[in-house]
Amino acid sequence: MKTLSYRARLLLNFSIIFVLFAFILLGFQYYREVENRKALLEVRLESFADIIEKQIRQSPDSATTEILQSLRSVLPQELRITIISKEGMVSYESDKDGLPNISNHRERPEVKSALTKGFGIDIRESETLQKPYFYYAKVYHNHVIRVALPYNAEIKNFMHVSNIFLWFTLLIFPIVIVALIYISGRFGRAIAGLQHFVDSAERGLMDYGNISFPHNELGDIASKVLRMYQDLEQKTLQVGLERERLMKHFHYFEEGIAIFSAQRQKVYSNPRFLQYVNVILDITTSSVDAIWSEESFRPIQEFLDQHQGRGTWSADTSVYRETLSVGSSHFAAQVVVYSDRSFEITLSDITKTEKNRLLKQQMSHNISHELRTPVSSIRGFLETLISCENLSAERRRDFLQRALLQVERLSDLIRDVALISKIEEAAATLPREEIDIKQVVEETIEELQGELAKQSMTTHVDIPAESTIYGNYSLLHSIFRNLLENSIRYAGQGTKVEISCYKKNSDTLFFRYYNNGVQIPEEHLPRLFERFYRITEGRTRDCGGTGLGLSIVKNAVNFHSGDIIVKNLLDQGVEFLFTLKRGK
Repeated sequence: MKTLSYRARLLLNFSIIFVLFAFILLGFQYYREVENRKALLEVRLESFADIIEKQIRQSPDSATTEILQSLRSVLPQELRITIISKEGMVSYESDKDGLPNISNHRERPEVKSALTKGFGIDIRESETLQKPYFYYAKVYHNHVIRVALPYNAEIKNFMHVSNIFLWFTLLIFPIVIVALIYISGRFGRAIAGLQHFVDSAERGLMDYGNISFPHNELGDIASKVLRMYQDLEQKTLQVGLERERLMKHFHYFEEGIAIFSAQRQKVYSNPRFLQYVNVILDITTSSVDAIWSEESFRPIQEFLDQHQGRGTWSADTSVYRETLSVGSSHFAAQVVVYSDRSFEITLSDITKTEKNRLLKQQMSHNISHELRTPVSSIRGFLETLISCENLSAERRRDFLQRALLQVERLSDLIRDVALISKIEEAAATLPREEIDIKQVVEETIEELQGELAKQSMTTHVDIPAESTIYGNYSLLHSIFRNLLENSIRYAGQGTKVEISCYKKNSDTLFFRYYNNGVQIPEEHLPRLFERFYRITEGRTRDCGGTGLGLSIVKNAVNFHSGDIIVKNLLDQGVEFLFTLKRGK
């Protein structure tokens, strides 16, 4: 069977659409005309009802029937008038002569509608007179007035819709067909040219010099498609060149990189990746696929296995980082998963010799700076006691107490420095056990109860039962102790501290630590967890802190695979939000 040309299909479709549109428009016009004529008739009947109501309202109750009878002379003779109470009882019927008792009218459609909406209409056969009527009912103060005209030939002719619009539509149809033939011809030529272009592109036999399109809207679109196709060819060539450059870049990249398919088959790897694999595995291999059978790469394998069945990869799950260590060498491994489930692995040599040297150098500088003040103070107090033999006993005692405070500060500093060093340099050696966080918090509050009472501070703990994690007790204790000590020093008298676990799931606990005291200036919040960072010079020294408390908190949270943030609340107070991983 021969397929219709595009022009013929276009003409046929346009014709069908026009016919459907014409039918819909005619139907809509017919409906509107009928509704308009019905509305005119309603207005007429409503005016009759209003006249009747006005006369009834102005006449005494005893003369109602006479008044209604007199109105018959000024109203249309065929108009039927009915007065109905709101209970549906007929008190007056203009055509009741010789009729049997009239039943309750409350359920008549027009009356029922009037009682609910204020007015109602209906076209139906009268149950009383057995003739069709156009009814209109309207509710007034204590009754309903219903008027009706016989639905006879006169009314039907009034409701009849003119056929002028139909004849106009039939007249315009040939004109539309001629216009459609002209338009479809123009579009058909453009489509034929575009089809020729597509066929040539599929065969790879593009002759751009001999391809042309008509000068119309579709021809302009086809010309733009042709130009875009030319640009695409150029960009494909450029992509090929960029791919070549990228491969060379990967080849001489200072870090190892390998790309794998979703089935973990190697797509590409540079020489350095293979070199690092040989160092980590302590073997000599020429295939990077060896990583899938070695224990050193087990964390990466578990990560990929764990997420293999997921439908989508989110930003949180598409990247995984792990440190791989062998001997004195340490490598940072990063897995990045692409949308098609293929992935890349990069290996970076992060051997810590130089890094540790720089960290220790910075730490030594900070420690010497922190030691200078207490050591100088202790030396000054002792020199004064030795050189001034005539000091009073009270003055000597004051100097000794001040020296003792500086010694305690030195002890706290040494304790905090040792704790941070242990977290960073020997985290793997720290023992882990099953720990009840609520118990840790309660024990910490008990230890600091005396200092809390001095500041007239209150605490509220809202941690549900079975909030346990597999972690290090000392580090968990240091988190809540340092946060509480920080509030005692800086929050102010009479403040309130709240510690809550506001959410938990199978692998994470979510904590909120809040005090309603003095807020921290916003510009200091990003650096609050740095070692020895002070909001104002001397703030930590004056209050007895070492400047390492919040740094210990952050390191202890990180040790338990969590995150911590701090922010000021809108009204008052400071809030710390942090997480702790539960699993082993």
